[in-house]
Amino acid sequence: MTDSTTGKGRWAFTLPQRAAGVVALGLLAGLALAALYFRLDPARYPFPRCPFYLLTGLYCPGCGTQRALHALLHGRLCQAASLNLLAVLYAPVLVFGAADGVRALATGQVRRTSFLYHPGFGWLIVITTVLFAVLRNLPSALGTWLAP
Repeated sequence: MTDSTTGKGRWAFTLPQRAAGVVALGLLAGLALAALYFRLDPARYPFPRCPFYLLTGLYCPGCGTQRALHALLHGRLCQAASLNLLAVLYAPVLVFGAADGVRALATGQVRRTSFLYHPGFGWLIVITTVLFAVLRNLPSALGTWLAP
């Protein structure tokens, strides 16, 4: 969106402002990961159960994600995959998206050139999420394996 009086983008930032934004986002992300790594151990501090699971008795695609990310941060890949395989598979996409966002913020380039904004990628996420939700609730060995 451009400003009609100046012709510049409404959200145009100077380089020092972008650098400060990148540093602030990096600090926030680091604090969030440190809190998850050191303080939010799901084995010690149980979180409320998933409301979808409480209402239906079915696992949603996000069930086990917090425990999986905690295990992933501690380097326990197999345990993380057993808790939520979808979260483990999409964790690199989240890291790439965050890095791409930082790059775009630092350089002022448009993010829409990334594959993350391609409609096909959006449909891939929707289809795999729905498929994962269905498969993990099947009364079979696959469902048992995919359940948290």
